[in-house]
Amino acid sequence: MLKRDKWRLGIIAAVLVVSIAAVFPIDGRVRLGLDLKGGAHIVMQARGTDEIPLDYARIDDTMNSLISVLRNRIDQYGITEPLIQREGSDRVAIDLPGIDDPEAALELIGRMAVLEFRQVAAKGPSAPPRVERKNYRSDEDFDRASANWEMLNQEFERSLKSFDMAVSEDSSRHFARGDAGETYLLGETYVTGKDLSGTEATYDELRKPAVSLSFSGAGAVAFEAATAANIEKQIAIVLDGVVISAPVVRSRISGGQAQISGNFTTEEAVRLAVMLRAGALPVKVEVLENRSVGPTLGEDSIRSGVRSGLIGAALVTLFMLIYYGMLGIAADIAMATSMLMLMAVMISLKVTLTLPGIGGIILTIGMAVDGNILIYERMREEYRSGKTVLSALDSGFRKALIVILDSNVTTLIAAAALFYFGSGPIRGFAVTLSLGVLTSMFGNIVVTRALLQFMLRNRHEMSM
Repeated sequence: MLKRDKWRLGIIAAVLVVSIAAVFPIDGRVRLGLDLKGGAHIVMQARGTDEIPLDYARIDDTMNSLISVLRNRIDQYGITEPLIQREGSDRVAIDLPGIDDPEAALELIGRMAVLEFRQVAAKGPSAPPRVERKNYRSDEDFDRASANWEMLNQEFERSLKSFDMAVSEDSSRHFARGDAGETYLLGETYVTGKDLSGTEATYDELRKPAVSLSFSGAGAVAFEAATAANIEKQIAIVLDGVVISAPVVRSRISGGQAQISGNFTTEEAVRLAVMLRAGALPVKVEVLENRSVGPTLGEDSIRSGVRSGLIGAALVTLFMLIYYGMLGIAADIAMATSMLMLMAVMISLKVTLTLPGIGGIILTIGMAVDGNILIYERMREEYRSGKTVLSALDSGFRKALIVILDSNVTTLIAAAALFYFGSGPIRGFAVTLSLGVLTSMFGNIVVTRALLQFMLRNRHEMSM
């Protein structure tokens, strides 16, 4: 056996080992699309506010900007193959495959995420924490605590009303609530989310989930000036009008770095970092529909798709064995290798599989042997012209290679057009078709040639 044959067989063996490790066990490794697995379906409508009115004369620009921000948030969060499309003039429908909790999805995409760092002019009364039955031994203890909470809450409402009246006398300041019931009188806005250059979910010094912020050049200068002017005072971190944190500034902070900490879970910190990184929504939205949806096609379609794929593969395998004999064995092994590689790549890249994607895989089964047929027919022509078997093999591969490349490149161009102009399941079909073309080319050019050279060369040596 020649050294180059050993190298080729070694490469094929390595590819097979890596592919098998990536694919098996296959349960739970393949990501299924909305039509096969279900997910979240959300319909939102753009609404104007006093601060951000909805201008219907420029509704197209507003909706395009809204869809762009939504897609950016979803992509950064790692949800693959989402379907985001405009409905009517001011609505957006969103399908998120594999999402079991619509409320968590809505938290990610539905908040405006307007971030502000503002002056705390005064701190008002704080609402008493609510009592919960699970924290008390008996109903009597819970009833006494509830009655006490009612008295404290009435006192809080009276104090809040007085505080609110004082606030209303100064129109340059803003009254805001904290997420834990606090009330604040907010003044000047120092920096906003527009001044951010980066965000990341992290942990604070107490190992609690937090969000680290990086400001742009102008934002870093403004933030440093704000901290210098508020030493031993509070600066409120306001998200969508709610004060999520109001830390006391201990010293001037330079370098354009800050951190938001609060009562976050790790998942909430990740969502907040994604929202701030993707930017605020250009307009307020109202949720018209938010629900979990079951798979539209489900297990029956998956079984039918797998069954049809297996039947198609069996028929192709049988045809190649009957028509090409020993050459058919090499083609069938190359086809199996290509399919295994395709599944490994899809799992590694976390490609979402839809029903059209299953169709793309089945189509790839036929395409996987198409190149082999071109090669074999070229080899037959060369052999009939008087060349030896090994010479016909080399010549057949060389002459068929250009045809194989041309046909596969045109298929890739068509798949690229489907991916660019399509959406949802159509993109899934384009992705699986493209990956199938690439893996089948590897099977045709590398696997088939290595196997044939190994088999024909050994047969030739044994006959000698």
